Amino acid sequence: MQREKFLDIKLNKAYDVVNLTIDKDIKALTIKWSNNKQFFSAYVFGPDKKLYAQIIAAKENGERRIATIQSSCSPCCQSFKPNIAKGVWSLEYGVLNMCDADDISLEIYEGDLDSEENSFNEVNLNDSIKMKDDGPKKTSYAADFHTHTIYSDGKMSREANNDVAIKQGLDFFVPTDHNVYHYTWPNHEGLKVYPGIEITSSLGHINLLFAEKTPFAEHAIYEIEDEEGLVKIIKEAKDYSLISVNHPCMPPWDFHAKSFPLDLITFMEVINDPTYMTSKKAIKDAIKAWNYLLNDGYRVISIGGSDSHLLPEEKYEGSAHPSLLGDPKTIVYAKENTAEALKDAMLAGEVSVTRSKEIKLSANGLARENENFTGRASLRAELLENNFQSSALHISWLIDGECVKDEKAKESMFSIEIDSAYHWIRVDVWDEDGNLYGYTNPIFFNRKTKEHEMKVWGDLMEKMSNEK
Repeated sequence: MQREKFLDIKLNKAYDVVNLTIDKDIKALTIKWSNNKQFFSAYVFGPDKKLYAQIIAAKENGERRIATIQSSCSPCCQSFKPNIAKGVWSLEYGVLNMCDADDISLEIYEGDLDSEENSFNEVNLNDSIKMKDDGPKKTSYAADFHTHTIYSDGKMSREANNDVAIKQGLDFFVPTDHNVYHYTWPNHEGLKVYPGIEITSSLGHINLLFAEKTPFAEHAIYEIEDEEGLVKIIKEAKDYSLISVNHPCMPPWDFHAKSFPLDLITFMEVINDPTYMTSKKAIKDAIKAWNYLLNDGYRVISIGGSDSHLLPEEKYEGSAHPSLLGDPKTIVYAKENTAEALKDAMLAGEVSVTRSKEIKLSANGLARENENFTGRASLRAELLENNFQSSALHISWLIDGECVKDEKAKESMFSIEIDSAYHWIRVDVWDEDGNLYGYTNPIFFNRKTKEHEMKVWGDLMEKMSNEK
């Protein structure tokens, strides 16, 4: 059957909005691109101004579908009601690098409902935020807060993400495709999936975790390329998600929005895909940045993310081990596997990160935040394995960013007299080759007595630069 074409254009601008008029009743639209050698974003809005299709194109050719039936829609797309089909639709697009006029072609034409692309058992991810925990109750839950799929620049399908997560012993994870929000996700027994999105800008990458919506339904894609626009979007996003700065010290994807307020940073990703070529240095630099923030009185909670892009059997150049979803794991000490309980525990700092088995920290009755505290603090750290990937592990105790005790042991005790000034204590675990295995989050003492000297990310960059 001949299908009517409503739009046929070249994406020859860095950013543009193109209108298309549909003057007939339709059941589906297909958005198809070809000859793509870049990385572009495209969003399709209906006559009712609602966002219906999201595309991040990393592949040369591809297509997405929206329809009046959700099961016929591509992932990251939403169904539209038949009564809104007639009218003016709009395509918003942004190209990461400017390209020649003859490069990327994009077409929008009438589709049909005979696809089974998305017809299997799907969970509405907005509903997952409200779901009760029907699994066995545990004291901790293993997660990955940074994963990718074929719907941005990853190689794994959504189903493959699920399979690897189960094999890696995860209880839940948050898919965070670049500038694309997943409305639904394939159901997998024994695994929870919560919605997220990675805001991907040339200024840096920021994850919105447990996100209730995508900011690109209300904001143009070019806004994240402006520091003021990015800050505005993140301030709004704090009302409907948890905010995490990703791989802050890993060029060329490091975070360098100089005017970004430090008090907007609730979470920061320190371990990001430890198998990647530049990750060893990037992780060490991220640890230093985290220490500076903590020393300045910022209560930044560190999480980990695999940033998984490859197939589970694939390795990055120079790595002896594959890049896997779930490496590292972020352990959340929550009452149950629900979005509400997990977010509460994360905001309380009840989080540790590990490449394999849990790192336990016993504080002998101390809280995460201890105000008006003086006296002795006695703590105990425990590892569940001595070695990782044939390298012995050692426990490092840090107080105010300085290592005060280091030992190769599965169990380590630490005791110190705390005065009335601001202090924090944390455990880092390293292997013999200088690779970070994991860490706990800090225990704080008298933090409210500390006034911030740094205000924006540029202040932190300057402090890091001065150290070098």
